[in-house]
Amino acid sequence: MKTSRYLFSIVLLLLFNCSKSIERTETYYPPKMISDQVVENYFGKEIIDPYRNIEKTEDSTIINWYKDQSEYTLGFLKRIKNRDSFINQIYEIDNRKSFYIKRHHLTENNNRFYLKKNVGESYYKLFYKGATDSEETLLFDPKLYKEETQLDYEINYIKPSWDEKYIVVSLSYSGKELSELIIIDTKTNAVLPVILENAWPSSFMGINWLPDNSGFTYLYFPESDPESPNFKKNNQSVLYTLGQDSKKLNYIFGNKTNPEFNIKPTEHPSTSINSSNDKYIIGYLSGVDNFWDAYYAKIEDIKNDNLNWKPLYTKDQKIKTSNNLFVGDDFIYMTGKDADNFQLATVNVNTLNFDAPKILFKEKEDEVIETYSVNKDAIYVSTSKFGIEANLYKVQDNKTSKINLPKKAGRISLSNKSIHFNDLWISISGWTGSNERYKYDNENNTFTEAYLTDKIEYPEFENIIVEEISVPSHDGVLVPLSIIYNKNLKKDGNNPSFFYGYGAYGDGVSPFFSPIFLQYVKEGGILCIPHVRGGGEKGEAWRLGGFKTTKPNTWKDLVACTEYMVDHKYTSKDRTAIYSGSAGGIMVGRAMTERPDLFAAVISEAGVLNPLRMETQPGAGGSNIREFGTVNDSTECMALIEMDAYLHIKDSTDYPATYLTVGMNDPRVVLWESGKFAARLQNSTNLKKPVLLYADFKSGHKGSSGKKVYEEWGNVFSFALWQTKHPDYQLKMPTPNK
Repeated sequence: MKTSRYLFSIVLLLLFNCSKSIERTETYYPPKMISDQVVENYFGKEIIDPYRNIEKTEDSTIINWYKDQSEYTLGFLKRIKNRDSFINQIYEIDNRKSFYIKRHHLTENNNRFYLKKNVGESYYKLFYKGATDSEETLLFDPKLYKEETQLDYEINYIKPSWDEKYIVVSLSYSGKELSELIIIDTKTNAVLPVILENAWPSSFMGINWLPDNSGFTYLYFPESDPESPNFKKNNQSVLYTLGQDSKKLNYIFGNKTNPEFNIKPTEHPSTSINSSNDKYIIGYLSGVDNFWDAYYAKIEDIKNDNLNWKPLYTKDQKIKTSNNLFVGDDFIYMTGKDADNFQLATVNVNTLNFDAPKILFKEKEDEVIETYSVNKDAIYVSTSKFGIEANLYKVQDNKTSKINLPKKAGRISLSNKSIHFNDLWISISGWTGSNERYKYDNENNTFTEAYLTDKIEYPEFENIIVEEISVPSHDGVLVPLSIIYNKNLKKDGNNPSFFYGYGAYGDGVSPFFSPIFLQYVKEGGILCIPHVRGGGEKGEAWRLGGFKTTKPNTWKDLVACTEYMVDHKYTSKDRTAIYSGSAGGIMVGRAMTERPDLFAAVISEAGVLNPLRMETQPGAGGSNIREFGTVNDSTECMALIEMDAYLHIKDSTDYPATYLTVGMNDPRVVLWESGKFAARLQNSTNLKKPVLLYADFKSGHKGSSGKKVYEEWGNVFSFALWQTKHPDYQLKMPTPNK
């Protein structure tokens, strides 16, 4: 294979040197994969799976194929003109701050725990800064953890105890999300001689310290091997008490301790404690959907052998996920009952009458509740209109008032010290405005800047503007579309465009400030965000509009928005690139296979591209069955087939150029979904455009960290610009091997 590519390169060089008037075209010879066809029948429908063998990821032949694919892919990406320049520019722009902070915890005593990295550093360290301290204190450097293993550990979660004497630190490596927990004495910086394994606190309700600080709860995963069929099954909430043997597991909530609740193996029995004064612990049967079953128990009984869990509510009562808490004996919650945009309500624990709650914040037309914060004297509610315009409200003394923000907001996030104080901080972001953080003074109704890092200006983006419109989809439903471009752009159809959407789990794409994305706009591209169905931009009804049997609306909304941009000459069919990741792979994969004529390039990162086979994956598809459907139900099975992009690839079809990436340690979406998709495209009978597959052997679902992040985004955008005919991002002639 290497010899044939070398000879082909020499031929190209000779042709180019002999006659520069001849337009050079590329021919693509990706690494081959032999087809191992399997034919199956699903409720009378015959399904042909030509590359079932790629699912055997333990096979060295398959692993070597991924390596060859990655080498082949980099051979093209590194030849794109100005790719390196793009990477260097986004790195420089995105690193103007002298340092970065995340996982910031402000305690009731105004002390701070946080992760920080300086510019030039590739990873975050754990720091502490007291309210009266002039200097911060380094508490933990993850590179010193298990140095003998030479594994690249990173901190992915922290949680200090209420009294601040201890802090739990979660560590993982190479993109693996199952973590090891260590406990640090904050006064001595000493790491306690205990390691708790198989936790995933960056999801699943995190770490919950008991009010007396004697221990904490977390979700334990009995099976740690992502390749095992039992991975992510039969998980249990456990209690760890300080000083306890780390090998002893004290189960407190799950199917081991509560068989009477009929907890499914794929449900995650997570727990929540909101404050140091809480009387009750909440147990959730969590998953990917918006509504869960929940239980509660008295925290004072948590160390007993027979913790008395009682039903709190069922998913049928439409109480949204974990966005709720106890304040004394009152339970405050977000409800979607008779309110697709949600409202806030409260009931007393002694009655739990969810049929007649007290409404704290009524549903607003066209505004969906995003989040809320309960403070000592008020409740603050952040809403979003169509996913693009954020508002802030205050509920105090049974009255609701709108708060005038210091600037227009695309998205608002809220934080406070606890329910015992009135302090409130808000962070505002937008498509073209950098994130800004303010402290709100409730008494005077004023905002004061309260940045955690440097305040940075980005003058190079000052000519970028935003259009917010609505586009009729295939069925006449209006789909919000955000269009971001240079104000001097000419609508002549010659502009590269980049469509980024998602549309799953009720998660939308809210306005975010990204110098990386804006650099693409600065290069002359148009950034388009179609707020497709399946997301939550228009509430629960919007989510259900792209869910299981209605999933086609997700990619048809993308198609409609793309057609609008082409028809109005912002761009043209040969200059459109579509991008998404994870569950968004369904959107871009099916848009591509349904309308191959409409797109020049398709980019999918860790994408769901073969969902029909999801239940054969480790963990049998997990709780994703609740989002996409199951093969065991005839109706849902047909819906899975319809949303399966891999199964819709046809021979003799001119498909767009395709760039696929996977992380070999991904515990969420198996790599063979993208692998099978790549092989099917590469071995179709009409391969005219590149189909590139890159596998990162040191990352997982969320990609890489440090400077490598910029290389990954540089690959995405330079590939898109190459395929959408940007003159500055075409291929350089290959250098012959010596």
